[in-house]
Amino acid sequence: MKKLKRNDLKKIDGGLIAPIIMCDENMNCPPNLCCTSGYICRDWRKYPCI
Repeated sequence: MKKLKRNDLKKIDGGLIAPIIMCDENMNCPPNLCCTSGYICRDWRKYPCI
C-alpha cells in the first residue's frame, strides 16, 4: 500500500466513510455541526444548513 498523503486523508474524512450523524427532532447537532436537508448533521462550513 502506498502512504496516504494529507490531501488523500482529507478526502476520506469528508467522504462517504465519515459516520452519518442524524439531527434530533429539534434539529440539534453536536458542536460545530449543523442540520442540513435530510436531517443529517454536517460541517456548516462545507454544507448549507436549514
